[in-house]
Amino acid sequence: MLEASELTKYFNRGTVNEVMALNGLDLTVTPGEFICIIGSNGSGKSTLMGCISGTAPPDYGKTILNSQDITLWPEYKRAGLIGRVFQDPLAGTCASMSIEENMALAVRRGRRRGFRKGVGNHERELFRSTLARLELGLEKRLTDPVGLLSGGQRQSLTLLMSTLIQPKLLLLDEHTAALDPKTAGLVMDLTCSLVEQERLTTLMITHNMQQAISFGHRLIMMHQGKIILDFDQADKARLTVRDLIQQFHSAAIDLAGHLSDRLVLG
Repeated sequence: MLEASELTKYFNRGTVNEVMALNGLDLTVTPGEFICIIGSNGSGKSTLMGCISGTAPPDYGKTILNSQDITLWPEYKRAGLIGRVFQDPLAGTCASMSIEENMALAVRRGRRRGFRKGVGNHERELFRSTLARLELGLEKRLTDPVGLLSGGQRQSLTLLMSTLIQPKLLLLDEHTAALDPKTAGLVMDLTCSLVEQERLTTLMITHNMQQAISFGHRLIMMHQGKIILDFDQADKARLTVRDLIQQFHSAAIDLAGHLSDRLVLG
C-alpha cells in the first residue's frame, strides 16, 4: 500500500520564479491497484512521481510504502522497492551495454554491489525466458547492444526490466507518449499483462484521456498540485472523454473559487 499525505513541493522557492508544484496532496493506493493519472501540463503529475521515487523529495508531507516511511530515503534506497519507466525510451537503458548486461543491472537494483561475474548462466537463462514473453525475438539477442533496438523494443525492454525485482510499486511516466500509435498499443498490452500477472501496484501518467478511461482500476485528475477528480472502476466505466472534459472544467472552477475564498478570508 502507498500512502502519500500532505505532499507539498516548491521549485525555485524564494525567487520570483517560485512555483508550488504540489499543494498538500493526499493519495492512498491499495495493493494491486492500477491508477491512471491525467492533468494538464504543470498540474504536478511528474512531480508526484518524483516525490514518491525520491528524485524530487517533498518540502513537506510524508510517503509511506508498505508500512515503511520512505520520505527521507534517497533514490537509490527506494530503487529496490520502486520500478519506474519514463517517456523517453532511451532513459531506462544504457545504449552501449548489451541486453543481458542491462537486465543484470536491473536485477541487482537496490542491492549491495561488489566484485562478481558479470552475467552468470542461471541469470542468462532467466533473461531468455523472461524476454520470450515479449515475442520480439530479443531472447536470441542477449549480447546485442541495446542501442541497436527500435524505440518500441527498447521501451518494452525497459518495462520488463522495471518488473524483474517484483517492485512494491510501479511508476509509469507517460511511457507510451513517444511511440507511434501501433507500438504504443503493443506496449500498453504488455503493461496490462505484466501488471495483472504480477499483481503490481501501479501509477500511470498519461495525456491520452481515452487510454485513462480504458485502462486500470481508478482514474485521478490533477490540477494546480491537487487531485480534483477521483473515479473508481465503476464510475470510470461510465465515463466518456466528453464527460471527463466537462467534469474537469467544473472541478477546476470550483478549485479556483475555493482558493479565491481562502485568499479573501486570509
